Amino acid sequence: MNEEQQLIGEMARRMLDDHCGPAVVDAAEQGDYPSALWTLLVDNGLTTLGIDEALGGAGGTFCDALVVLREAGRKAAPLPLAETLLAGQLLSSLEQRLPTGPMCFVQGDVSLNESGQLQGSVHGVKFARHCQTLLVAARRGEDPVICHIPAATVAVTQGKDLAGEPSDDLDLFVQVQPQACFDIDEAKLDAVLVWGAAMRSVMMAGALEEALAATVGYALERKQFGKAIAKFQAIQQQLAVFATQVAASTRAAETLMVQSEIASIDVAIAKARIGEAAGICAEIAHQVHGAIGYTRDHRLNHLTRRLWAWRDAFGHEAYWQERLGRTLLADQTGDLWQQVTALG
Repeated sequence: MNEEQQLIGEMARRMLDDHCGPAVVDAAEQGDYPSALWTLLVDNGLTTLGIDEALGGAGGTFCDALVVLREAGRKAAPLPLAETLLAGQLLSSLEQRLPTGPMCFVQGDVSLNESGQLQGSVHGVKFARHCQTLLVAARRGEDPVICHIPAATVAVTQGKDLAGEPSDDLDLFVQVQPQACFDIDEAKLDAVLVWGAAMRSVMMAGALEEALAATVGYALERKQFGKAIAKFQAIQQQLAVFATQVAASTRAAETLMVQSEIASIDVAIAKARIGEAAGICAEIAHQVHGAIGYTRDHRLNHLTRRLWAWRDAFGHEAYWQERLGRTLLADQTGDLWQQVTALG
């Protein structure tokens, strides 16, 4: 990361350390939305980072936004930060000004008819109940469009995902003004998938780093048979595997954060590698912690439940592994080994 990104990351970390402790996460899971924390992020420009100032953003790059999301993942921040940044990125790519308030991208079985009626149902939309604006991907005939609509016009059935975060079902029957609909192509929808996968990748990397620190700390403190369990070879082996998985994940995430422009092949590598690490490391973390790690009173479950949820978001590692393989096989410029080694 460059010096400016390091400063952004340090600011975000201090802010979240001070205002997003376990009690805030627990309260959010019980329905107490941390609006004060959201306001703090807004006031510091972190909810519009990576969007041109001329469009109502805070400036910076998409990679700068990834730096903040890594810290949000580390603290399990229960806010629609990634959702708002993703929607903002989409609006920016359409050269549209940002609205105020949280927003999210919505994709599912939705159609837009010739009279401008948006119809359909979408399941599992993260933080929809807390958003003011929805960017809905729909089909007008065979062609994809994006519809910019107020969230208040949509019927919301509240739910939760594995992480305990809002995951709502939407019923759409909305009349949309022509100026609120934007024609796009399939490549734009794929770009949203790539951006979302990059965001979840760095958030998982942050959560993995935090889970490793918590697990090592617990192993050093917890005593059994008169000594810390970290002294036992079996535990040391588990922690070594954990650490190597986290190191690989951190490297993959940092590759995304230092690019001038996100490359889909690097996102595929990161989402596949970090997703795989999430499964391995969550298992080890709970094995080392034992029963206490599963309790609501312990910090670990905030991280591991999100790792499991984020692992599937914007494509499970199996999807990205296959996509990566197809990309490499489609490249006829060199042999496979040269292509792989060129990726570092």
